[in-house]
Amino acid sequence: LLSDMSISEVKEKMSSKATKQSLSFVSVEMICQSALATAIAAAVYISHSYIKFPVTEGVLRVIHLLTGLILGILLTARIVIGVYMTMTATSYVYAFTKSCRSLAVLSTSVTETLTVSAGAEIEKKAVAKFRFELVRLLNLAFYCYSLMLQGLRLAVPPTSLRATESSSLEGELLSAVDNPTVMVTKMISSILEQQRAAKRISNEQVSVLMGKVGDMIDAYHGSLALLLSPAPISLTAFTYFFTAAWVYFSAAALAVIELGENGEFKTVGLGLTVTYTAFLSLFIFGLYEAGNVVENPLKALMALLATDDMSHSLSHDLASLIDDESVPVFLPR
Repeated sequence: LLSDMSISEVKEKMSSKATKQSLSFVSVEMICQSALATAIAAAVYISHSYIKFPVTEGVLRVIHLLTGLILGILLTARIVIGVYMTMTATSYVYAFTKSCRSLAVLSTSVTETLTVSAGAEIEKKAVAKFRFELVRLLNLAFYCYSLMLQGLRLAVPPTSLRATESSSLEGELLSAVDNPTVMVTKMISSILEQQRAAKRISNEQVSVLMGKVGDMIDAYHGSLALLLSPAPISLTAFTYFFTAAWVYFSAAALAVIELGENGEFKTVGLGLTVTYTAFLSLFIFGLYEAGNVVENPLKALMALLATDDMSHSLSHDLASLIDDESVPVFLPR
């Protein structure tokens, strides 16, 4: 048995990207908010030791625990929803590539209809041209799709993916439309219909192939929905406000509780209060920042996905699956 070097290489690149993103939840705002909460805790501890604010330790403790429990559930729910949306986006990407590979496999059923020498050569060239165009368009479809995932759109197709005939017309068309990926799938449908009209493929086989084209469009629109869906502004604003309010309240509550345990001002008590507050505020604000993935799951996905390797792997697979040695790998490594 041999290890699959291509899979291992992609996993290593994704792991490297994940390592770089491991501290992405740490932001300047998070550090500043935590520093402010720590300063509040120290100020309340020192001032309360002299002024003795009219607050009850038990009430602060109960409010702190109850609101903290609810806030923790809310912050955790945001992270769970964000991870779910990211996994959904991942499934759309692999569904798109699956449909591309399926089309390449099923297209091998397209064969010449004539066997006499005069017509056979023409038919052979027509089938070869169809396979070449199909693989080129499938590569172009994924290229346009990957640009959409990054919030970009096609200006000029790569040289290797340009049509041999009327390349400027096709490039202008794709750059003019709002959804170039859908336009490419329309081109794929057109060449499939041409093969059906030429009777190189049966109606039943065309139906199956068109179903795969439909799957590509479904995956595209599923990803587009995640990209364009409005962020939950009310939930985000509510969570942010009460996260900050709870952390600042907790800073004061911890100072009062710690001072109540000590009975009087102690340097150790002040140090423990500052340490507790710093840790708690970093933890809570970290949970909030980690949950921000719910606002843009595709951005989080693209930060980890090795799209270039996916394009190379897909291009190589399509050229291999089409069962025609004249079809090149359009996007080599």
